[in-house]
This record gives sequence, structure tokens and C-alpha cells, in this order.
Amino acid sequence: MASASAPAPRDRIEVLDILRGIALLGMFLVHFSDFSLGGNAADEVYRSGVYLLLEERFWAMFAMLFGVGFAIQLRRSDARGDAFAPRYVRRLVTLALFGFAAHAFFGFNVLLGYAVWGFALLLFRRWSVRALLIATMLSAMSMHVYGIARAGYAAASRGEPAVRAQMASAFAANREFNQANRKAQQSTSYRTVLAARLEHMRWFYTRPFSFLPANTLTLFLLGLMGLRLGLFDEPERHRRLIASIAVVGVVSWAVAWWVVPALPERTGPTFVTGMLLTSLQSGFGIVRTMWLAFAYIGVVLLLVAHDRAWLRRLAPFAWTGRMALTNYMIQIAILDFTFSNYALGAQVRPLVGALMALALFFADALFSRWWLARFRYGPFEWLWRSATYATWQPWRVAERSPVVGEQIVATG
Repeated sequence: MASASAPAPRDRIEVLDILRGIALLGMFLVHFSDFSLGGNAADEVYRSGVYLLLEERFWAMFAMLFGVGFAIQLRRSDARGDAFAPRYVRRLVTLALFGFAAHAFFGFNVLLGYAVWGFALLLFRRWSVRALLIATMLSAMSMHVYGIARAGYAAASRGEPAVRAQMASAFAANREFNQANRKAQQSTSYRTVLAARLEHMRWFYTRPFSFLPANTLTLFLLGLMGLRLGLFDEPERHRRLIASIAVVGVVSWAVAWWVVPALPERTGPTFVTGMLLTSLQSGFGIVRTMWLAFAYIGVVLLLVAHDRAWLRRLAPFAWTGRMALTNYMIQIAILDFTFSNYALGAQVRPLVGALMALALFFADALFSRWWLARFRYGPFEWLWRSATYATWQPWRVAERSPVVGEQIVATG
């Protein structure tokens, strides 16, 4: 790496570290629940609670915080008057390497998707909040628009019976592939597991949910708008807006969870018309259960807006949040080694898995506090930052070299 001077340090937005730590805890609970098996009635109640309140919500929080981090880096780069895009591209390429390792070696796909869609954020960096809101809504609707447009074109060219048969065949093929791939990943041979994971990557990144912006980019844009509006760095000035967004999140979650599934199935004179009516009835991708993350974020922001002492009270989450990338990589490695058949092959009930998740988070918090008392960044954050600035960054607290500029927001 070339030798270069890094920008002077700046204050962190502490509430972002807390939110990342809370998101980490939520993901710990979800992942351990996913790997748990069997159990009694209490375990089933807990598993249902995880699915109802946690599943996707904290992944969504992480993605929104990535968009916030992008906005912070852009703002600070503009204030310094230096080139933003080259450094940001190096940042994403490095994240893609971490993401490839996470998916190929441990079976977790989030980071690589973040890296890919992070490039798209460059297109929106100068857009107004109003334009960003419109782009976010179109992005959220993209999966439905794509499905209807594709089915409509196929029906017009080959007829509805052929389209129905093709869709049924594709569904069956995907189900068969995933069943076979999951079975291969349960092998006691890591070579077989690795080959299956690489094959899953080839399949996964050619699916519409990977190459359409409906999920990841939508969440990135929401985070970008949130920082532009001042919700994270000045929550005291935006209590009413934050509370309103939190209420919208709860209402959207409730409608998507209970109201939409209870509605009768819609049909139309044609197959495509039925798809369109069904999409309209379900909110066309705008009404989602994952928006419950708005409420979780809103509660933390309102607590901090009410009394800054909450930054101190929630400090354990901030310790883990400052090392979110490192703690995420540690988490997925532990999960893989604990539950995969090529390693320990442990089998636990959901409630036992919850205790394991809490214990791991507590250990991560203590480890993060110990580490940050001695080093400026977590190990993976230091590597990421060094690659971003194309120079090895001092990382011991005692070192006084002029390093590190804007905060680098870790993702999960």
C-alpha cells in the first residue's frame, strides 16, 4: 500500500454505534434461532416471537445504517474538498472481498450484496431528499414491477398457459436445487460444503432478489435520507418526525403481517391482471413487515433526544457497534463451526440457542471494550480502513500519528 496522510480525526455519531450494536444482538438471536431444532411449547412460542419481531428487522437496520455511513463519508469528504469516489470504490472492493469470504466459507450472503449495491449509491449522492424519496419508492416497487412486466411480455409472446407452466417449472427447479444444496451443505466434509456454497453463490446472485434494488438499495436510500434530514446527528430537533416514522413502521408491519394475508386472493380476466391486482392489494412492495425496524431505530433516537445520558446507559451496544464488522465475522464463524456437521454439529433447542446468542453478545461486548481501550479499530475495521485509504493505518490508542478521517460504518 502506498504511504499517504489520512484526514484528521472527527467525532463519531455515538447513536450509530449503539444502533449497530442493537442490530448485532438482533441478528445473533435470529441466527441462533435459525440453527436451533425441536423443542417444547415454550420453544415454539419463542421461535414464533423471533419470526414475528426480529426476522429481517435487524438486517434492515444494518442496511439502513450502511446508507447513513455513506452519507456521512460523502458529507465529510465534501467538507474537506477531496476526491470521494476513488476512496469509496476501494472501500467497496474490500468489503466485497470480506463478503465473498463470508458467503463462500461460512454461508452468509449479506456483505457481498452490500458491496455490490453500494456502487449504486454513487448515482444518488447529489439528489435532493424529494428525489431520493421518489427513487426509494420506485426501488421498493421494483420486484413487483419486474415480475408483472416479465410475465406480461412472456404471455404476449408465448401465451398464458406457457407462462404458467414455465413459472411452475422454475419454482420446482429452484426448490429442488435448494433442497439438494442444503443437503450437500450438511456434509461432514468441508470440501463438499465449500463446493456447495460456491454453487449456491452462483445460483443466488442470478436471482431477481439479488439483481433488483427492491431490498438492499431501498434500505440504503432510506439511511441516506435519514442522515440528510438530521435524524441521527440531531434527533432533539426532529422528535415529531422520528415518532411519526416509527408509527408508520409499526402500522406497515401490522398491515403486512395480519391484514394483507387475510384478504381474499384477487383474480382478473388475465393472468397478468391477477398479478397486478394482487400486487396492489399487498402494497406493491411499499408495505412491509421489515419496516418495524423504523420503530426500533425511532425508540433509540427518541431516548437519546430526551436525555443524552442514554448514550452512556446503552454503551455496551456501542462497544460492539464500533467493531460491528469484526463481531459479525466472528459471529458467523462461530455459528458455522458450532452447528455445521463438518465441525461440532451441535443441536440445541431454540431457547438454549437464545441463551447462547445472549452469551456470545455479552462476550463480544466485553471483548470489544477491552480491545477498544488498546486499539482505535477492530481488526477487520483496521484492514478495511487501511485498504480504503491505501495506506496502513496506525491502530494502537497510544499512537499519535495523524490518521483516520471520517468514520467507517461497519455492516452486517
